Amino acid sequence: MLTQHPTTPEAWLRSLDGIIAAAEKRPFAERTRAHADWWKAFWDRSWLQVSLNQPAAPAGMIPASTHPVRVGIDQSGGNAFRGELGRVSVCRVAPSDDALRELARADRGKAYDQQEGVLYSDVPQPGASLAESAEWTFPDGMCLEAWVKPEQLPSGGGRLIDRITPGGSDGFLLDTYPGNSLRLIVGDTKLSKEDALPAGEWTHVAAVVDPVNGAVKLLVNGEVVSKETVDTTDEGLAVSRGYALQRFLNACAGRGRYPIKFNGSIFTVPFPGAPGDGDYRRWGPGYWWQNTRLPYLNMCASGDYDLMQPLFRMYAEDLLPLCKYRTKHYLGHGGAYLPECIYFWGDMFSETYGWQPCDQREDKLQASGWHKWEWVSGPELAFMLLDYYEHTQDEAFLRDRVLPFAGEILTFFDQHYQTGDDGKLVMHPAQALETWWDCTNPMPELAGLRAVTDRLLALPATLTTDAQRTAWRALQAKLPELPTCEADDVQMLAAATQFAHKSNIENPELYAVFPFRLCSFDKPNVDLGIQALKHRTDRGNFGWRQDDVFMAYLGLAEEARENVVGRGRRKDANSRFPAFWGPNYDWVPDQDHGGILMKALQAMLLQTDGRTLYLLPAWPAEWDAKFKLHAPYRTTVEGEVKGGKLTRLIVTPESRRADVVICGQ
Repeated sequence: MLTQHPTTPEAWLRSLDGIIAAAEKRPFAERTRAHADWWKAFWDRSWLQVSLNQPAAPAGMIPASTHPVRVGIDQSGGNAFRGELGRVSVCRVAPSDDALRELARADRGKAYDQQEGVLYSDVPQPGASLAESAEWTFPDGMCLEAWVKPEQLPSGGGRLIDRITPGGSDGFLLDTYPGNSLRLIVGDTKLSKEDALPAGEWTHVAAVVDPVNGAVKLLVNGEVVSKETVDTTDEGLAVSRGYALQRFLNACAGRGRYPIKFNGSIFTVPFPGAPGDGDYRRWGPGYWWQNTRLPYLNMCASGDYDLMQPLFRMYAEDLLPLCKYRTKHYLGHGGAYLPECIYFWGDMFSETYGWQPCDQREDKLQASGWHKWEWVSGPELAFMLLDYYEHTQDEAFLRDRVLPFAGEILTFFDQHYQTGDDGKLVMHPAQALETWWDCTNPMPELAGLRAVTDRLLALPATLTTDAQRTAWRALQAKLPELPTCEADDVQMLAAATQFAHKSNIENPELYAVFPFRLCSFDKPNVDLGIQALKHRTDRGNFGWRQDDVFMAYLGLAEEARENVVGRGRRKDANSRFPAFWGPNYDWVPDQDHGGILMKALQAMLLQTDGRTLYLLPAWPAEWDAKFKLHAPYRTTVEGEVKGGKLTRLIVTPESRRADVVICGQ
């Protein structure tokens, strides 16, 4: 695979021709044998296969709910729709597209009585709860349709039809969020069409859920404006297939010169109805760290160490000198920080940095507030490098790559922030990811610095110097405690010691759980993480959302199961290949979506802390498994789970078996 970045298309084609010519010099049989041998060795490295050990009910697309169906408001009486409503109908069948087009032409004041399965059809009073609707079930499908004439609505929009806990996924809703748009939520499935409902005009809207074909559709004036195919595959097959196929995609794209692109990998697809071709990528050609890391966080456990090299080479080797120079030039001190958004040669995106030249600015940092003080990428990469060393015990890698990179990152934070009267760093100005823009002591950076210094100080003294250990201890002594807050009379992890100006929908408070593993099922502070998870305002199991992994590390087996199964069944409606996920927040195939599936499933089965190997920390009793995974200290763990119990275990080397803790047994 040619992943070279040339100066012109012609240069790229010449390079490609050279690769083809070199390959063709080898006899075809030899090439075929080498290809087959590589893939056999790849699949023999590791595996994780899940099956159900008891019959399961068929996957439902429409969650059962005890809420009544309400029109014009939500279940708490909020999000009132402002405007006029014509006919509103709720059906327990999925009409054809032709029938829906007829509905869009029918009198908006006349009840819909041409279809079996109509539960309600009338012009309702706004705020009404439909009679006996708490008892309604939808085993064969559902159709919601309405005539609406909205005012110019606020950004929060307004409910049209509602049977769901506000903020939950235990039912369905049809509303206008954001503003005068159209949105359907049914369980974990979300569809939307922006600006679909002009103010002061009558518009016909419909939402259809068809379990027979696994289809969910939104229609405006009889035309489909958004659709998704929901996979109802057996859950064991859904997660096993997703795991294996995502690992296949990693191998296809992970052996080039540069890291895997999160927004489409090497398999990008066109944007339907928009200019461009199959090279389209939402969010462009550059690298965004928070997205780029996610396909890689499962690779140590799967033993795919070779696939990690392009990420490490670009960020920790090729770009480190530029990052050091940029830090000195912009900020006047030592160390290095990694910007969130960069091109492969290290420059920040021009639209992020701004168009005014650096030498004409007083503030030489980027102009955009989205990642201006978001610097967790450095501690995260240092943590990943330490994971790699811990697994491989490659001392040359530790000496030449891990310690120099980690040293520059820690130096940056040590010299950039001042200490307060208590001798602790006051990390301000700062931000917690893209979500909280005005922070002091943000959780991601603070947890990262604590986790990295802990692990560096745990290295054998023979592999580090006295000066290094003295510097690490000095920085660690300056680190404030992990931030917490209180809500509903309980303590929980917080996004920062102080935080304001919410601008995105991440969960930075949970970075102490993942990726930094300072709060987990085996630690005394686990309840801080569980409460933060319960109180999070933003949630989901698609794209870059990491709820599945948080749940696994906190030991929440059933919650992790529900989320990872939903993730495994969710692919692009326009693609046949089961692991062409997305587009979600990014593009097709969404590598963050599949990367999180792999990491969550691994963490449900195996977690490590130092030399300790925890098996089945968040494993559902209804799941059987066959597995082989990699662990620190050049260890492999192979076995079988049946009926919730570990029935076979091979640990290599055998001496590491003494470090195994089987959870729940």
